[in-house]
Amino acid sequence: MAAIFEALSFNIKTFLFEAANVAVVLGLLYFILWKPLAKNFADREESIEGNLKKAASAREEAEEILSGYQQKISEANREAQAILEKTTEMAETTRTEIVARAREEAGRVMEQARMEIEREKRAALADIRRQAADLVVTTAGKVMARALTPDDREHLVKEALSEVERLQ
Repeated sequence: MAAIFEALSFNIKTFLFEAANVAVVLGLLYFILWKPLAKNFADREESIEGNLKKAASAREEAEEILSGYQQKISEANREAQAILEKTTEMAETTRTEIVARAREEAGRVMEQARMEIEREKRAALADIRRQAADLVVTTAGKVMARALTPDDREHLVKEALSEVERLQ
Protein backbone atom coordinates (compact mmCIF):
# COMPACT_ATOMS: atom_id res chain seq x y z
CA MET A 1 0.00 0.00 0.00
CA ALA A 2 2.89 2.20 0.63
CA ALA A 3 3.82 1.63 -2.99
CA ILE A 4 0.42 2.81 -4.11
CA PHE A 5 0.69 5.88 -1.93
CA GLU A 6 4.15 6.61 -3.38
CA ALA A 7 2.94 6.08 -6.91
CA LEU A 8 0.12 8.49 -6.34
CA SER A 9 2.46 10.92 -4.53
CA PHE A 10 0.25 10.69 -1.51
CA ASN A 11 1.52 12.58 1.47
CA ILE A 12 -0.44 12.16 4.66
CA LYS A 13 0.42 15.63 5.92
CA THR A 14 -0.78 17.21 2.69
CA PHE A 15 -3.86 15.05 2.80
CA LEU A 16 -4.64 16.07 6.36
CA PHE A 17 -3.94 19.70 5.53
CA GLU A 18 -6.20 19.55 2.47
CA ALA A 19 -8.83 17.66 4.47
CA ALA A 20 -8.65 20.34 7.15
CA ASN A 21 -8.95 23.00 4.41
CA VAL A 22 -12.00 21.24 2.98
CA ALA A 23 -13.49 20.90 6.48
CA VAL A 24 -12.83 24.60 7.19
CA VAL A 25 -14.30 25.60 3.81
CA LEU A 26 -17.30 23.32 4.38
CA GLY A 27 -17.69 24.70 7.91
CA LEU A 28 -17.47 28.26 6.59
CA LEU A 29 -19.93 27.45 3.81
CA TYR A 30 -22.21 25.81 6.34
CA PHE A 31 -22.19 28.84 8.66
CA ILE A 32 -21.98 31.51 5.97
CA LEU A 33 -24.32 30.06 3.35
CA TRP A 34 -26.20 27.00 4.54
CA LYS A 35 -27.48 28.32 7.89
CA PRO A 36 -28.75 31.62 6.43
CA LEU A 37 -30.21 29.77 3.44
CA ALA A 38 -31.83 27.16 5.66
CA LYS A 39 -33.12 29.91 7.94
CA ASN A 40 -34.37 31.82 4.89
CA PHE A 41 -36.07 28.68 3.53
CA ALA A 42 -37.61 27.95 6.94
CA ASP A 43 -38.83 31.54 7.27
CA ARG A 44 -40.22 31.39 3.75
CA GLU A 45 -41.90 28.05 4.49
CA GLU A 46 -43.41 29.51 7.68
CA SER A 47 -44.54 32.57 5.72
CA ILE A 48 -46.14 30.38 3.05
CA GLU A 49 -47.82 28.22 5.70
CA GLY A 50 -49.03 31.38 7.48
CA ASN A 51 -50.35 32.76 4.20
CA LEU A 52 -52.08 29.44 3.47
CA LYS A 53 -53.65 29.49 6.94
CA LYS A 54 -54.71 33.11 6.42
CA ALA A 55 -56.12 32.22 3.00
CA ALA A 56 -58.02 29.26 4.47
CA SER A 57 -59.29 31.47 7.29
CA ALA A 58 -60.24 34.19 4.80
CA ARG A 59 -61.99 31.59 2.64
CA GLU A 60 -63.97 30.29 5.63
CA GLU A 61 -64.84 33.83 6.59
CA ALA A 62 -65.86 34.61 3.00
CA GLU A 63 -68.01 31.46 2.93
CA GLU A 64 -69.64 32.52 6.22
CA ILE A 65 -70.24 36.01 4.83
CA LEU A 66 -71.60 34.52 1.60
CA SER A 67 -73.87 32.24 3.60
CA GLY A 68 -75.04 35.23 5.64
CA TYR A 69 -75.71 37.23 2.48
CA GLN A 70 -77.57 34.32 0.94
CA GLN A 71 -79.71 34.09 4.08
CA LYS A 72 -80.31 37.83 3.97
CA ILE A 73 -81.22 37.63 0.27
CA SER A 74 -83.53 34.72 0.97
CA GLU A 75 -85.11 36.62 3.85
CA ALA A 76 -85.43 39.75 1.70
CA ASN A 77 -87.11 37.66 -1.02
CA ARG A 78 -89.54 36.23 1.53
CA GLU A 79 -90.25 39.72 2.87
CA ALA A 80 -90.73 41.04 -0.67
CA GLN A 81 -93.11 38.18 -1.44
CA ALA A 82 -95.01 38.87 1.78
CA ILE A 83 -95.19 42.58 0.91
CA LEU A 84 -96.43 41.74 -2.59
CA GLU A 85 -99.07 39.41 -1.19
CA LYS A 86 -100.13 42.00 1.39
CA THR A 87 -100.22 44.73 -1.26
CA THR A 88 -102.25 42.51 -3.58
CA GLU A 89 -104.63 41.70 -0.73
CA MET A 90 -104.93 45.39 0.17
CA ALA A 91 -105.51 46.30 -3.48
CA GLU A 92 -108.21 43.64 -3.78
CA THR A 93 -109.85 44.86 -0.56
CA THR A 94 -109.67 48.45 -1.75
CA ARG A 95 -111.07 47.48 -5.14
CA THR A 96 -113.93 45.60 -3.46
CA GLU A 97 -114.65 48.58 -1.21
CA ILE A 98 -114.57 50.98 -4.15
CA VAL A 99 -116.88 48.75 -6.19
CA ALA A 100 -119.25 48.42 -3.21
CA ARG A 101 -119.24 52.20 -2.67
CA ALA A 102 -119.79 52.78 -6.40
CA ARG A 103 -122.73 50.37 -6.41
CA GLU A 104 -124.13 51.99 -3.30
CA GLU A 105 -123.73 55.43 -4.85
CA ALA A 106 -125.31 54.21 -8.09
CA GLY A 107 -128.23 52.82 -6.08
CA ARG A 108 -128.62 56.17 -4.30
CA VAL A 109 -128.47 58.03 -7.61
CA MET A 110 -131.03 55.65 -9.12
CA GLU A 111 -133.31 56.06 -6.09
CA GLN A 112 -132.97 59.85 -6.26
CA ALA A 113 -133.73 59.71 -9.98
CA ARG A 114 -136.83 57.56 -9.30
CA MET A 115 -137.94 59.96 -6.57
CA GLU A 116 -137.35 62.92 -8.90
CA ILE A 117 -139.32 61.20 -11.67
CA GLU A 118 -142.14 60.43 -9.21
CA ARG A 119 -142.10 64.05 -8.01
CA GLU A 120 -142.16 65.33 -11.60
CA LYS A 121 -144.97 62.89 -12.42
CA ARG A 122 -147.03 64.10 -9.46
CA ALA A 123 -146.34 67.71 -10.38
CA ALA A 124 -147.38 67.02 -13.99
CA LEU A 125 -150.57 65.24 -12.85
CA ALA A 126 -151.34 68.09 -10.47
CA ASP A 127 -150.80 70.56 -13.30
CA ILE A 128 -153.07 68.51 -15.59
CA ARG A 129 -155.75 68.40 -12.85
CA ARG A 130 -155.44 72.13 -12.35
CA GLN A 131 -155.75 72.73 -16.06
CA ALA A 132 -158.72 70.32 -16.23
CA ALA A 133 -160.37 72.08 -13.32
CA ASP A 134 -159.75 75.44 -14.99
CA LEU A 135 -161.15 74.04 -18.23
CA VAL A 136 -164.22 72.67 -16.40
CA VAL A 137 -164.76 75.97 -14.68
CA THR A 138 -164.33 77.85 -17.92
CA THR A 139 -166.64 75.45 -19.73
CA ALA A 140 -169.16 75.58 -16.93
CA GLY A 141 -169.00 79.34 -17.00
CA LYS A 142 -169.62 79.37 -20.74
CA VAL A 143 -172.43 76.87 -20.48
CA MET A 144 -174.01 78.82 -17.65
CA ALA A 145 -173.63 81.92 -19.59
CA ARG A 146 -175.95 80.42 -22.08
CA ALA A 147 -179.36 80.31 -20.82
CA LEU A 148 -179.70 76.81 -19.56
CA THR A 149 -182.44 75.42 -17.66
CA PRO A 150 -181.86 74.74 -14.00
CA ASP A 151 -181.91 70.98 -14.65
CA ASP A 152 -179.20 71.34 -17.30
CA ARG A 153 -177.05 73.46 -14.96
CA GLU A 154 -177.39 70.96 -12.17
CA HIS A 155 -176.54 68.12 -14.49
CA LEU A 156 -173.45 69.96 -15.86
CA VAL A 157 -172.15 70.85 -12.38
CA LYS A 158 -172.50 67.27 -11.20
CA GLU A 159 -170.74 66.07 -14.32
CA ALA A 160 -167.87 68.58 -13.84
CA LEU A 161 -167.51 67.64 -10.19
CA SER A 162 -167.36 63.97 -11.00
CA GLU A 163 -164.75 64.70 -13.67
CA VAL A 164 -162.62 66.67 -11.20
CA GLU A 165 -162.91 63.91 -8.63
CA ARG A 166 -161.91 61.33 -11.21
CA LEU A 167 -158.78 63.33 -12.19
CA GLN A 168 -157.67 63.69 -8.59
